[in-house]
Amino acid sequence: MSQPEDIPRARKRRYDGAVILPIFAAMLILPPFVGLFAVPVTVFGIPLIVLWLFGQWLVLIAIARRLAHLLSHPDDE
Repeated sequence: MSQPEDIPRARKRRYDGAVILPIFAAMLILPPFVGLFAVPVTVFGIPLIVLWLFGQWLVLIAIARRLAHLLSHPDDE
């Protein structure tokens, strides 16, 4: 088992990002943030709140995929 000082700094930061990402994602769907987009506005016929929720979902998936790639291939910088 590797000790914390054995893990390179860049890899440790990636692990930290992987831990923080779900917490950040949960915060984005709390009422104070969602309330900002719960207005009667549409963009191309789609309510703004729907764009916000699905947009953040897609962005979070892309970030999680990138983090997973970086954590599974430590030699790729």
